[in-house]
Amino acid sequence: MNFDPQQTTVARVSAPTSGASVATFADAAVVQLVTSDPMSPDALVTDLHPATVTVTESGVAARDGGMAWSWLWDDIDAVVHSTDGGWTIFVVPEISDFGVRVPPARVDEFRGMLAARAGIETRRQGRPPTVEPPPMTPPSFSPSMPAPVVAVPLFIAQATDDRELITEPVAVTRSAGHDSSTVPAATLTGIDARDISAWFGSHQVLDRVSLDMVAGEVTALIGPSGCGKSTFLRILNRMHEMIPAAAMAGEVLLDGHDIYDPNRKLTDARREIGMVFQKPNPFPAMSIYDNVLASFRLTGLKASAELKDETVESCLTKAGLWNEVRDRLRQPGGGLSGGQQQRLCIARALAIKPRVLLMDEPCSALDPTSTRRIEETIMQLVSEVTIVIVTHNMQQAVRVSDQCAFFLAEQGTPGVIVEHGPTSAMFGSPQDPRTDDYVNGRFG
Repeated sequence: MNFDPQQTTVARVSAPTSGASVATFADAAVVQLVTSDPMSPDALVTDLHPATVTVTESGVAARDGGMAWSWLWDDIDAVVHSTDGGWTIFVVPEISDFGVRVPPARVDEFRGMLAARAGIETRRQGRPPTVEPPPMTPPSFSPSMPAPVVAVPLFIAQATDDRELITEPVAVTRSAGHDSSTVPAATLTGIDARDISAWFGSHQVLDRVSLDMVAGEVTALIGPSGCGKSTFLRILNRMHEMIPAAAMAGEVLLDGHDIYDPNRKLTDARREIGMVFQKPNPFPAMSIYDNVLASFRLTGLKASAELKDETVESCLTKAGLWNEVRDRLRQPGGGLSGGQQQRLCIARALAIKPRVLLMDEPCSALDPTSTRRIEETIMQLVSEVTIVIVTHNMQQAVRVSDQCAFFLAEQGTPGVIVEHGPTSAMFGSPQDPRTDDYVNGRFG
């Protein structure tokens, strides 16, 4: 795959808005629709990224540090407001599952500003639309670029302190759900990255990184902040391409097939490659039981009550949480402690039996006791799923991983892998002096 840094691979929204600011809404968020229809009373919308929302003479903008989204008045065909929850979805050509959420105290003010715009239809969640949304037609794109994703893949998202957007994938299909009496069992497989390069706009963050992550083992990605570890992890299940102006080159092979092959379904790749994030992000209002089964709903998988019960117990047991929550499965997942929420997220990721599980610093926000339990869970899971984990904790890398890869970006250059191999060798007798300095705490 070739890349022109002057091109943008994925354009999810219009060009940045301009003009004088009318109003600014702090403590807001960009949101994403997790179900297919914002008009449905059961519509589920989740925060994609914290942001400050600004209404201008040209449209609506949202910004957080170096990341920005915008919707021009001329592009907005309609807005859909929630009956509760404070979110608004913007219906624009080709996209109708993104919007913003403003603080509750200012919802009426924000919606009043939108209502004042002539030519923009206002709809209410749960009421049938008077005009059908425009058809979702994929935009044209260069064959040399990753295929853009329009309106089909939806995500539960979490932001990190270094402004990198991380999204938890859920394989979504717009077609009617299919009957199934079982969830297909996963078979162990490795994942092989070949010559991966990555850009944000014209800024290159990875340069021809290759790594074979062995089936049935834990591979730890280590290195200082900003060396591309999280970007590499996102590329392993095609989340990188969802970031505005992001691009990549190279191959990611699962069972010998490139997940970026145009003939390979994006949702299939994400179903086989799950993700757990740095900060626990269960659906807070959903019960513990429904959190585990969220992927069933989002993939259109229909299952019997018996299978659902079995899946919930099995996944919570594998995540080391069953004994703690078995008597309160119908209570909200948001009521659990931080460590329990993280294990609930692991259980949710396991429900559709991924073959590879990616974990981005899953213990960094947890106390030592919760960290120990997550590590025990990782060591138990690796017999049935290949695990790739990003960690800044060198002791954790030694405890849980079989293989280790050291990433480094020196003096403004893109991130590369300096050295990789068995963890015991990487920490006991590293071949590169930079690896030795890093694992022994002399920098980073």
